[in-house]
Formats: sequence, structure tokens, C-alpha cells
Amino acid sequence: MKRLFTPFAVSALCATLGAHAEIIGAQAPRAVTEEEMKASLREIELVGANGAPLDLRALMAGGRPTLVSLWAHWCPNCLAEMKGFKAIAAACPERWNMVFVSARASDYARDAAKFKTYGLPWKIYRVGDSTKTDVAKAKSARAFYGVTADGGVITPLHYLVGASGRVDAIVNDRLNFEEPQRLAAFCAG
Repeated sequence: MKRLFTPFAVSALCATLGAHAEIIGAQAPRAVTEEEMKASLREIELVGANGAPLDLRALMAGGRPTLVSLWAHWCPNCLAEMKGFKAIAAACPERWNMVFVSARASDYARDAAKFKTYGLPWKIYRVGDSTKTDVAKAKSARAFYGVTADGGVITPLHYLVGASGRVDAIVNDRLNFEEPQRLAAFCAG
């Protein structure tokens, strides 16, 4: 049986991890390291529907925990998480910074259209176009996506960033936070 990770379980795990994050969930040989994945959050360029940039570094430094979630309209586990995200939106939409990013920039229009149908208070972004012409930004994007050795991307992929701005966990699996005690753990504090 596939294990579903929850913010409650991740919090307990993070307490035992200390300052070291760990990739939790689906494991695959990666073309990038965990350290490169974590560093990419400070380097990645994200843009919204109108091309407006999102300053992810400033958001993560704002004193609230941040969840950065790579999301796709074609991903069954991403779609299954939406009930939980709706529960968070109803219970504590301001507790965490929520940043959804299209798992493939080429799918952004379809991802944005599907994401909009859920009526969530958050936006979905895509990786900026500079990755097509800037080698350093392309490398950062590969790390951000957690590219596997065969060039693929495993979704959903979540970066849980603590209020201090430190990456507490990278979860490559479905988050399940729709149960009351798990939602309470996510909204606590």
C-alpha cells in the first residue's frame, strides 16, 4: 500500500531531521542533488498569468511557512490533493504562503485553467522564459523540478519551507490533509 504523507507526519519527521531536509515519497535516480533542489528555491524565476514575477525569496523570508507545490492538470495525485487544499482555504488560508507552480511550463495554460476550477484563493505560476536562454537559470529550473536521471519530473513535488526560510522537507508524494486532525496540524501555530 502506498504511504500518503501528511503535514502532521512531515512535521514529526522534520523534528527528527533537524536542519537537514530529506526527499520523502517517490524515489527515483535524479539528475540533480537535494542541495541543488533546495538552493533552486532562492534562484528560480516564477511568473504569473500576466507575466508578473513572483519574488519567492521575499515570500519565503516573510516569517510564515511556505508550501511550494509543483502541480499538473494530468497528475492524479495533484488532483486528489485539491479536496485538502479546499479544506485549508476554508480553515486557514493565511497560515501558510501557498505557491503552486505548473510542473511543465509548456502545460501552464491547461494547468491554470484546471486550477481555476477549484476556486482556491491562491495563484498558479510557471517557471520564467529566461530558462530558455540563460544556462544558469535553466540549471536552476532543472533542480527546482527535481529532474530525474531520465529527464522526467515526478509530481506532485512539494517544498515545505519553515517560517525561518529553511527547507524542512521535500515531499515527492501526495499530501493528505483533509482529515480534521491533519488539517488542524497544518493550521496550528
